[in-house]
Amino acid sequence: MATVLQEFMELLVGGIETLATGIASGIIAMVKGLFLEVDATTHAVTGLSVFGGVVAIFCSIALAVGITTRVYLWVTSLGKN
Repeated sequence: MATVLQEFMELLVGGIETLATGIASGIIAMVKGLFLEVDATTHAVTGLSVFGGVVAIFCSIALAVGITTRVYLWVTSLGKN
């Protein structure tokens, strides 16, 4: 009984591991396709794609605005009781 249970668990975990590996490789391919420029012959990353650059710029602006707002609110609260 223990052997059957052990083999069943190995089969179950092996299937989950294969599924997770497939999902991870798909996500990696999608991210590389959207955000990175990849050389077709060497498969080396050469830089950001246009979409990746636009996303990085807008994220930087949002981060700068958020930090500036927090600093402004902190500075203006220093003189209050």
